[in-house]
Amino acid sequence: MKNRLMVGIAGKIAVLGVAVALSACSVLQKDNFTVAGEITDQGRECVTFRAEDGTLYALANKASRFRPGDKVRVTGHTALMTTCTEATTLIVDKIVMLSSGS
Repeated sequence: MKNRLMVGIAGKIAVLGVAVALSACSVLQKDNFTVAGEITDQGRECVTFRAEDGTLYALANKASRFRPGDKVRVTGHTALMTTCTEATTLIVDKIVMLSSGS
């Protein structure tokens, strides 16, 4: 009986720990910022974007209609986990075309 009680308590503590960790990730992930730059052709898995300060980002969503050379302004937040391996990944909340690269 005592072992079952300990296992039950340990399980609840583990679930609580996971919930706290996930909520912390969610809070950390929501620091939105806006940056302007140019879509590049450096991405294999995701669309890539070179910010005006030279930083390369992979854009996880909402960017597939843009082409290399397009100047855009991106608002989003960094992803904690992603399948994009090219660079720091941004989860795009909004992307606006500033000028076409064609």
